[in-house]
Amino acid sequence: MVASALLLSMTIALIPSAARGVLPAAAQQITAVAHPRIALDTTSLASLRQRAQANDPAWTALKQKCEGYVLGTVEWPDGNADPGGNNIGSGYQGEDYFPAITNLGLCYRVAQTVDPARAPAYGAKGVEVLVHMSAPAGDPHAPDPLYDDGYGIRFYGVGMAIGFDWLYDALAPADRTRVYTAVDRWVDAYEAGGYGLDHPQGNYYAGYYATKAVAALATEGDDPRAPAQWTDFLDRVHGQVIQPYYAANLTGGGWPEGQNYGPLATFNMTLPVLAAKTAKGIDLVNAAAPYKFPSGMASWYMYNVWPSLQRVDDRGTMRVLGEPAPASVKLVTQLAGMLPTWSDPLAPAFHRFARDVRAANPGATPAAALWSDFLFWDPAAPEADYKTSPLASFAPGMEMGSVRSSWETGAVWGSLNAGPYTGNPDNSEQLFDAGSLAVARGNRPFLVNATGQLFRGSVKPDDFVYNDNFGSSSTRGLYNVFLTDTPTPTGQTTQTRADGSRTKMGAFDQTADYAFMRASQLEDMYPRGSAAKTISSWSRDVVYLRPNLFVVYDRTTTTSPSVGQTMRFHFAGTPARVADPSTGVSRYDIGSGTTYAGSVSSLLPAGHTEQVTPTIFGGSDVSRIDVKPGPAAADNRWLTVVDAAAAPGDAAQATRLSVADGNVLAGAVTGTFLQSSGGNYAVLNGTAAAGTTVSTPIRYHLPAGNTRSIVTDLAPNTTYAVTTTADATGVIVEITAGSGPRTSAAGVLSFTGGPPAGDTCQTSPGGGAFVAKAFPAQSGSFAASWNVTPGTAAVDGAVGLSKGSATKWSDLAAIVRFGPDGTVDARNGSTYPVSSVHYQAGIAYKVRVQVDVAAHTYSAWLQPPGGAEVVVAQGYQFRTEQQAVTSLDNSMVVSDGGQLQACTFTVS
Repeated sequence: MVASALLLSMTIALIPSAARGVLPAAAQQITAVAHPRIALDTTSLASLRQRAQANDPAWTALKQKCEGYVLGTVEWPDGNADPGGNNIGSGYQGEDYFPAITNLGLCYRVAQTVDPARAPAYGAKGVEVLVHMSAPAGDPHAPDPLYDDGYGIRFYGVGMAIGFDWLYDALAPADRTRVYTAVDRWVDAYEAGGYGLDHPQGNYYAGYYATKAVAALATEGDDPRAPAQWTDFLDRVHGQVIQPYYAANLTGGGWPEGQNYGPLATFNMTLPVLAAKTAKGIDLVNAAAPYKFPSGMASWYMYNVWPSLQRVDDRGTMRVLGEPAPASVKLVTQLAGMLPTWSDPLAPAFHRFARDVRAANPGATPAAALWSDFLFWDPAAPEADYKTSPLASFAPGMEMGSVRSSWETGAVWGSLNAGPYTGNPDNSEQLFDAGSLAVARGNRPFLVNATGQLFRGSVKPDDFVYNDNFGSSSTRGLYNVFLTDTPTPTGQTTQTRADGSRTKMGAFDQTADYAFMRASQLEDMYPRGSAAKTISSWSRDVVYLRPNLFVVYDRTTTTSPSVGQTMRFHFAGTPARVADPSTGVSRYDIGSGTTYAGSVSSLLPAGHTEQVTPTIFGGSDVSRIDVKPGPAAADNRWLTVVDAAAAPGDAAQATRLSVADGNVLAGAVTGTFLQSSGGNYAVLNGTAAAGTTVSTPIRYHLPAGNTRSIVTDLAPNTTYAVTTTADATGVIVEITAGSGPRTSAAGVLSFTGGPPAGDTCQTSPGGGAFVAKAFPAQSGSFAASWNVTPGTAAVDGAVGLSKGSATKWSDLAAIVRFGPDGTVDARNGSTYPVSSVHYQAGIAYKVRVQVDVAAHTYSAWLQPPGGAEVVVAQGYQFRTEQQAVTSLDNSMVVSDGGQLQACTFTVS
């Protein structure tokens, strides 16, 4: 850690001051406004008083709590820490003083005009708490600021600073001096010997960061040290340490230590931003060197709270038995209240998200958070629909990807940690799971972070988790990662970017129907200690096929074939071996009946075996499947299908695709064919090292039917020609260089090929060719649909309905066009109204029309695979030339540009 800290300080020193977030002297010298100035200003206080006057339920609850405090007593820090009832004790290291002082302080400020007769009582009790918290050095009651290495600064320091500001009018001059002197003592002590001072990321440092800023702002005008402390905060603590480190390592949010420490630490890393704005009008978020962590955390919570809205990603250190990682209603509420302060564009959508989280967790606001609930939750704040947001998100600081099937509460969700160590290596609270994937459905865990799921059992697993991570015989084996049996101790270490770790999300690709994530250079997280490395390379590719399929492809190389190798996965539920879906593929269902969580199939390495541990710790439901390779080899390819199906019968049947299996006919690729009630998929990856472009031609054989293919490791942003040829047992798909669907920036090609068994598709090769399919004449209202695959991203073709077989565009009555500009539009009389609906080459879209022949109108919708329908036309008129037609009897496909194929035509 000494080397890491030294490298960190050297890196910071080399960053120009402007880039490090150091604000100009003029900003540092802005005078603070009158009290209250911390998280409150004239506008917000007036709004709170107006809500209180209207008997807002949050105010009623807060006021009732304050009335109880008035009747109780206050204990000294060395007294009864938990006196119960209306009495106030310190709790652990000031943990219970903090809500008492914030509840009373806010009651006092609001009641000054709303209930002036009661305000003095709240103020007096608040002052009493402050006096007890601020016992001076040498006083027998005084707390030791370095007890537990300064842990208490997060409660004593921040609490006294806020209390000083909110209760300022109630404090006698001598008490003001007493309080700011006590706060200064806490700051000085931490700066002299507090834990984590040499690393800017951690829950200890977060308490110091908040205290340093808020105390300087709160006590300006009273404490002679305040101006210098504020300048030191802006220039050194924030500008030279926090802003550059968080920009490099926590962009996009996340808290490496996990969500046991995360909510309070995040609040403490955000409170100075709010305080700077309310006290001095300084915007740290949108500064020249912006501090985007608060905004990133809002986005991170939106994407990493489980679909149920009741749990949050449970990586990192957990402590609480029963539910270790509940969705933090308190912090989500605080962020919802703070975002508008710096005009965050996410604010309206996040407020709606926070409303849903609050509704999903009734009664989750304890008495300790009443002040926060009233201060930060504005029921009338502007809102927007967050459910229109993308279904995947990437936090580049921690290198963490999150995906979901939808924004509904029963959706499938997954997260992949692809980054190095970004927390404080000295405390190791981040744990050791680089490359680990977790999957849940709704509120049901499936592929789990064992260090979190173990705490949902009936027996506290603290010693078990600690010993496996840090004990004398630890394996660090509680993660869904690659492990070797040498060197010992096994498992990952705390390699950071400063230590030279290159571990990262090498690719992140998101579309409406799939997401692709690649965790690269994971080998840099091994080994522990000074032993020689045995893992030369490890990369993990995850192709997520909405709604429930995760195809996990690992490429590993060890220094010797003799090194023992394991690909490890942990699940919530007992694995039961079921019938093999195909040769060489083993499948396990996790749980059964009402406890069924999903299914997992192992396909590679060829000849693999599995070692199943039904329960890794008594009293828990955490199981383990260790996949072992067959013949000894230094290079291995591992393929696993993780299926969060709703029921065993819905799980996909997996078949291996490879040269050895005889269904890959050309090209250095391997993968799987997945057959399920939700559709058929083929996923292929290169067999060479990650990042190696696969040469064409690629040729593989699939069973008959319409199959969506996802092929990775191709040249990025490049078009490929795709052909499908039927044979006696299915179709041969061939990918060659040429015109056709285009790969993504990550080199992923996605297309649909092969008609459903028994279906005759209508395919227009382009050049103005019309292809007809007759159906029984319809003269009233009816519906029709096609599965339409455009061959290029500018195909300039259409599907439509006509009377008789059309030979020209004007013969078509209802027209849904895949335009030359990449949008899908529809004909309305004589024009095509502008559309914002886009399409991609090679993807099969469902096109549905609802037609009223008598009225000569129709509506149309487009649905991407795995996505929701979007409106293309609503009540449009038939094409002008066809507004006298009395019936329709032909499905038409036409293209003036590239190939357009329509399959599975139906009329109802």
